[in-house]
Parts: sequence; structure tokens; C-alpha cells
Amino acid sequence: MDKLKTIKSETEEILKKMIDKFEIEVTQEEEVFHVVIKTEEDAPTVIGRHGETIRALQKILEVILYKKFGEPIDLLLNVNDYREKQVERLEGIAEDLAQRVKAENREVPLRSFSSYERKIVHEYIAKTYPDLTSYSVGEGRDRQLLVSPKKTEEEGK
Repeated sequence: MDKLKTIKSETEEILKKMIDKFEIEVTQEEEVFHVVIKTEEDAPTVIGRHGETIRALQKILEVILYKKFGEPIDLLLNVNDYREKQVERLEGIAEDLAQRVKAENREVPLRSFSSYERKIVHEYIAKTYPDLTSYSVGEGRDRQLLVSPKKTEEEGK
């Protein structure tokens, strides 16, 4: 069974119930299947408020594909470059947060972010600010990301 064709057809079946005009391209990078949806006026319908719909669609497709293939399938759904714009926005938030942590020299929390969003912020902090650290605490909807100054050798003693 050709995974790329199956992923494309299952995605089409769901989208036909939501919007009229769209194009789908499915590619594979390592173990992740990238599903790129292009649509002119219907992007907000597919993305949803704060990306809720696109995340739900991705989860539904992962469940459908797991049932079809009998194994987990890693997907990343993208609509009209939404993910790239989301990364830019999140990196901007991470930059503001890092500057605040440095200015106040204290830990600062960030709440109400999905695991994907927290991952983007963690990666940005790690690669851009070697003097800061970020980590997540809590469970489920209460999970939050914290950014703080790294402790030096002397402070640790």
C-alpha cells in the first residue's frame, strides 16, 4: 500500500466535507509525512482559531492512518504556510521572553501553549541563548513552559 497516495486520499476525503477548492501535496522527510494544503479563501476554516482545527485534523488523520497501516504515522499538516508563520510568531514571543528574563534576571512562565508550540520555543531558546534554559512543568492543560537564567558553577555550590 502506497503511504503517500493513501495519506493524500484520506486528507482529500476529510477536506471535501469542509471546503470546496484545495490542492494537496504529500512528501516524506525522514519518518515524517508533510501534508501541504493550498487553498485560496478557505484557509481560516482549515486552520481554525489559534490553529485548533488544523491540530484536530492532524490528530484525526493520524488515527485513521494508524487504523489503515497498523502502525503510527507521523504527520505535519500545513495550510498556506501557516506553520512557517507560526514559527516566526513563536520565535518572536521567545525573543521577547528571553529579553525579559535577562532584564529581570528571574524565571518567567509561558502558559497555554501546545506541545508543538513549546517545542519551537525550547529550540529557539537553546540555539539563541546559551546563558538561558527552558523547561516545561505540569500536566495536560496546566502544562507551562519556563525560561530562566542558567545557574553558574558558583551559584550551584
